[in-house]
Amino acid sequence: MPKKLIREIAASYGYQRLRKYRQWDSVHFSAEVNGIVIVINIKSGELYERNPFTKRLVKKQEEN
Repeated sequence: MPKKLIREIAASYGYQRLRKYRQWDSVHFSAEVNGIVIVINIKSGELYERNPFTKRLVKKQEEN
């Protein structure tokens, strides 16, 4: 599991202190940040935040 790459992508979106890493498939990984679950596509560098109420993923914009 490429934890360093996951942390770097999450840091570019402003997330730090990841824990509970999980692998969904070959390119999608999830981690927990302060009770929020984020899903990262390591191939495209996209990050999604899981909405616990609708059970859907919301795409996040990268911070500048």
